[in-house]
Amino acid sequence: MPGTRGRRTSHRSAPRRSLRSSFVLPVVVPGLFLTGLWGYSATGLVVEQTQLRADMDRAVSAGLPAQGVLSRLQDERRLTAAWQARRTSSTRAALDSARSTTDTAVEEFRRMSSSGLDTTVLKSRAKKLNDSLDTLSERRAAIDERTATGADAFRYFTDTIADGANLLTAAARTDDGRIAHTVTAATSLVQLTEMLSREDALIAGALPSGRMSSTSRVQFSQYMAMQREVSTGLDARDLLTTEATAYERITDSSSWTSVAAIEDAVATSSDAKLPSQAQTWPDAADSVVNDLQKLNSDSLESLAHAGTDRADDLLLGAILGTIGTLTGLGIGGALALRFRRSVISRLAQLHQKTEDLAGTRLPQLLDQLERGQQVEPSSLPPHGHHTADEIERLDAAIDHLARVAADTVVHQSRGREGTEKVFAKLIRRTQTLIHRLISLLDDLERKHEDSDLLKDIFKVDHLATRVRRHSENLVILGGSPPTRRMTAPVSLTDVMRSAVAETEQYTRVKVKNLPPGRRVSLAGRAVADVTHLLAELIENGTTFSPPDTQVFVSATKVARGLALQVEDHGLGMPEDLRARANHLLAHPPELDMMSLGEDPRLGHFVVARLAERHKIKVELRESVYGGTLAIVLVPTALLEEHESPLLEQLKSAASAANTADSSAAAITEGQLDDHHGYPEYGGAGLLPAASAHSAAQAPVPTEWTHPQERPGLVSEAGHPEPPTHPAPPTHPAPPTHEDAQDVSTPLVTPRVLPRRTRGVSLAQQLRREATQAQGQQDDEGEAGAISPGESARTMIAIQQGMKRAQISEADESAGVDGQTESRDRGAN
Repeated sequence: MPGTRGRRTSHRSAPRRSLRSSFVLPVVVPGLFLTGLWGYSATGLVVEQTQLRADMDRAVSAGLPAQGVLSRLQDERRLTAAWQARRTSSTRAALDSARSTTDTAVEEFRRMSSSGLDTTVLKSRAKKLNDSLDTLSERRAAIDERTATGADAFRYFTDTIADGANLLTAAARTDDGRIAHTVTAATSLVQLTEMLSREDALIAGALPSGRMSSTSRVQFSQYMAMQREVSTGLDARDLLTTEATAYERITDSSSWTSVAAIEDAVATSSDAKLPSQAQTWPDAADSVVNDLQKLNSDSLESLAHAGTDRADDLLLGAILGTIGTLTGLGIGGALALRFRRSVISRLAQLHQKTEDLAGTRLPQLLDQLERGQQVEPSSLPPHGHHTADEIERLDAAIDHLARVAADTVVHQSRGREGTEKVFAKLIRRTQTLIHRLISLLDDLERKHEDSDLLKDIFKVDHLATRVRRHSENLVILGGSPPTRRMTAPVSLTDVMRSAVAETEQYTRVKVKNLPPGRRVSLAGRAVADVTHLLAELIENGTTFSPPDTQVFVSATKVARGLALQVEDHGLGMPEDLRARANHLLAHPPELDMMSLGEDPRLGHFVVARLAERHKIKVELRESVYGGTLAIVLVPTALLEEHESPLLEQLKSAASAANTADSSAAAITEGQLDDHHGYPEYGGAGLLPAASAHSAAQAPVPTEWTHPQERPGLVSEAGHPEPPTHPAPPTHPAPPTHEDAQDVSTPLVTPRVLPRRTRGVSLAQQLRREATQAQGQQDDEGEAGAISPGESARTMIAIQQGMKRAQISEADESAGVDGQTESRDRGAN
């Protein structure tokens, strides 16, 4: 479903995390988890260590003093029973010594146990023992005064020792697993000692009389059974090593065997009399009981030391574990950091390599291919090697991709080169045909004299000239050198007029000549390209301006060369389009429709290519009239200056004005190949200037002019139209001396456009031919008759005013291209 798919794939558009975090998280998360886990374990160890140390402190501070009190009370109980049975001085002295030892143990207990009683159970049991010990003096007094029987004394001491044993058990209790078994064994050992001490007290009270009451015998049997039960349940392996060895030594001794035998004899006796083996009881029992009491004290001390060592081991384990965990985390972090740095470094190198490949090597390869340079195999990316490492495989894949891309570009470039060669060959053939066509049209113009036919031929010739310019555009777009080449410099006025002649709406173009002075010519190597450049700009001006406006072409001498200006009166260009066009003109790109934009201006591209070839600067500006002003700055290296032959002839004529005939001949018969003094060019014809020079050379119509022919036709736009009925040229009147003096006046633009007078705009050669033809007509007496040859020469004169710079060039191109066409046909 669409909704499900959207939810499923929504994560793909989420921003990716950094690669650094991808390396950090797999290390940090387990590290934090391990740290927390070990922290919990270490906390348990520390708590266990603290608790175990507290338990051992209680065992030392409360257990050992309680064990001392128990041992002394057991001795006093036995001596009290012996003194009550036989009141002798020796027994009394022994009893008093035991009482003194007991008092010392009690004081020691009360002094040390106060710091170890930190639990309620210990406090209650210690209070109960203290209460029993508080009545010790009273009980002793009763025993001394004989108010207390032996049974009462035995019961008192037994109960007090039981309270002390309970306190000792509570003080030695611990939760540690290893120490707990030892504590249990030590507690069992205390009970074993107590049972054996009770048996010792009963026999010590019965030995003086040699008889034991039935009650005492039953008690003896019970204590013996309990003692043996405890002994059977006691595992020496639960004790510490030293205490286990001592216990085994005690149980394996002869005294222990004698005690066991006497116990059996007493317990199995049927009468009140003690068996004879009972006489050996004091020595064997005293040895065993004393050893057990000493073993109990040593066991508690060893237990305290073992617990302390165990607590230290726990603390050490926690510390070592913490250190080990931190070390492991540090090592893991260092390895992860090293691995991350290694991977990031390799990825950075791969990124740098990829950027170098995409930003430097492949663009350089494309640039070499665009410049037509041969690409060496070593410049192509190397083939990648497949390895087990993912990054190296990625590197190899990128190399392979770059290699495939480079091979594809090279193959496409070679294909384009072949296409361009075929394209250029086809264009060359087309240009050869166009040049032959123009040559044939020139021949037709010379051979035929019909004015209507010549008019049609002129139109076809003009179309062929435009087709030649468009074919040259293809040559320029293809990057090939131009086909039209000239060596001799050409007047700048002829260049501008030739450019106008190559446009479609040439009648709307007005060329403003340079002011009279030194003649400015363009170097022959740049004539064809500059003419083509101006034609493209003029074509843009006539195309993007209203049809009722004019396009002005002018030239101005500046410090850095010559500034040609093409100005139209159209709507102009938007600021962004003009800036883009100026950037294109200043930095011509390679031929690419993507770089030229959605609306490509191929004319601007051709102009930019031509300007770049000769280091000409072209810039578009906004005209003050609202249109577009194109400024073409031709550098000084392409210009040549010469003295104007017209001025030289005029100066010579003015200085040699002694005779009117000589001055007239100097002006009329001289071939003046200069246009600085000519009237301004008006598209298809000449507009005579209102200068004295033009007035002086203006012929006076003769009386034989055809009466129906109008003097001249002028279009509404100010451009001359071809006459309907051509007339022969009139005889020019020879200039007088005053006319020769007025020739040096400057040429100016007339304020009112004059009407054309037939024959006034003919060249000097045609004027002489017209004069000779007029003379022959006068001799033959054919007044008013116009021959077809004269009409043809009149039309040729008008045409030659436009094609002055093309005739010689077309002849040269026709010869060269004809040979090329012949070779091409032979090859095909």
